[in-house]
Amino acid sequence: MLEAATIRRTLRIGWRYLAIGVAISLLLTLELLFLGKSRGAQFDGTFPLEIPLFAVMGSTGGLMTFTSDRTKGVFEYLLAYGVRPRALFINGLLSAAVMTAIILSISLSVGIGLAVGRGVALTPNFWEALAYYTVPMGFAGALVTITGGMIWASVSTPRSGLNSPVGLAPMIGIGPTILVLLAAETAPSSDYYYITGGASLALILVAIGLLVLSSRLMDRERLLSNL
Repeated sequence: MLEAATIRRTLRIGWRYLAIGVAISLLLTLELLFLGKSRGAQFDGTFPLEIPLFAVMGSTGGLMTFTSDRTKGVFEYLLAYGVRPRALFINGLLSAAVMTAIILSISLSVGIGLAVGRGVALTPNFWEALAYYTVPMGFAGALVTITGGMIWASVSTPRSGLNSPVGLAPMIGIGPTILVLLAAETAPSSDYYYITGGASLALILVAIGLLVLSSRLMDRERLLSNL
């Protein structure tokens, strides 16, 4: 019940982040298929590698809801009625995962649909990149971003702007995503998907580990508004 309410509120509060993530991914699709000089020649190799970056950006709506609830005293009400701190963190992760799933679903369905419509040849490497990099890295980057941002928002004085958790947290997920991509591209082709798949799993485990530690060690008072 609480999870569904949090997801609905995240979609309402963070719709701008969701719209930005989807819009940029669609602009990339149009550039690769219609506006670029290659006119689709680079779609097969470029499209799967860029989408996780936009998924991380768009998932920030989950962190925005978490920070807003803490600032406005919503957590005081929930904790008073027996909700555990871990549930608050899990709700933030679930809402971010939903935002990520929406961005990936729209971006991939529109991108692949337009590519097929234009007759762009989608090689086996394209589908492998989607399976071993795009989808897992999109979720892994988003989960690490939101987990780090929630911990940051819990231990710091709430504030808004680019120097706030909502403003800087996307770098937590985008940074590892880019580094993994660079490492995979410089490695032998036979190791590409071992690196990307292993890195995605490692980031997800990091997010889970941070979630467990934060929910166990975070004092209830940390989640109360101090405004």
